[in-house]
Amino acid sequence: MNMTASAKGFKVTDANRKIRVGVAAKDLEELKVKTIMKFKLKLTPSEIEFQLPDGTFVETEDYLQTLKPQTLLIWVKHGEIAQTDSEILYKTIREVNNEYLTAGEKVQEFFSENMKSKVYKLAELLRGIDDDKSKFSLKSEHPEWFEGLDTNAKTKEDFMFRKAQDRIRTFFYRTREELRKRTELPQDRLQFLLRKWDGDGVLKSLCNKNGTFSCQGRWDKEKCLYETSHQINPYKSREERIIFQCWNLDHVKERSRSILPAICEALKHKSATENGKKLEPLNDEIILDAMSIYEDLFTTKNLKLVHIVCHDKGAHSKKAGPYFLI
Repeated sequence: MNMTASAKGFKVTDANRKIRVGVAAKDLEELKVKTIMKFKLKLTPSEIEFQLPDGTFVETEDYLQTLKPQTLLIWVKHGEIAQTDSEILYKTIREVNNEYLTAGEKVQEFFSENMKSKVYKLAELLRGIDDDKSKFSLKSEHPEWFEGLDTNAKTKEDFMFRKAQDRIRTFFYRTREELRKRTELPQDRLQFLLRKWDGDGVLKSLCNKNGTFSCQGRWDKEKCLYETSHQINPYKSREERIIFQCWNLDHVKERSRSILPAICEALKHKSATENGKKLEPLNDEIILDAMSIYEDLFTTKNLKLVHIVCHDKGAHSKKAGPYFLI
């Protein structure tokens, strides 16, 4: 054991990534001994090895000393190899059945630690997929792209268009349900507003002519800080189509914290003043700015397409409203 070196802390996990412990050791031999103790292994130090998440083995004392403190190490039995992070993600994508929920949860779990480096790993993984298939449109041309989908769509574009509609409709249904629960609101004005939202509206394409989507950046940024890696072409492969479900349409002015309260305030607003004189609205359409509400809820005037890393779920400071005209 090297008694001259100072102890360095590492994070050690098993091949399944289920348990993670902190181990401080001066050298490779001590690291093995303490790992065996921590994981209660019935193995000798010569029977285990350490691997980095990218697949690199830590085989020498010199290489161990080059690693930064708190580096994640995976212990494996001698002769065995743990899956890399990219391989785990690829397997998850391949095996997932419930694409909207399971894939989203597992990919978010994958990104939960050391996000930035894993974004680059993911980009490297997807770059290995054949670009030419993004040019295929028909199901008959690229059947594996449609694998696992319960859809009668005959083209990729038709399927993606319907999914875009579904995302916007989800905002509508949630907002309508939450407003209808508020019994204190004047129901005639609420129904007037809901009628104004009836219909799917016009959907604007957010991808380029090749089908590539680019992250528009966190809500409080003018552009994405990771422009080179936060791009995806869901038309290219089934894997990219699934991962695209983890991208989000994020309200700059938040729907629940800002837009909904501003809508409620506008619905209850009965009059305004001008030069100190009270004005009575001529009708609901004059007093309620339905178009601004529509734009803030359902259009790119307030929605940004963002990569999961750029989706800030904390409170946004940008406020909505007021949504009345006089």
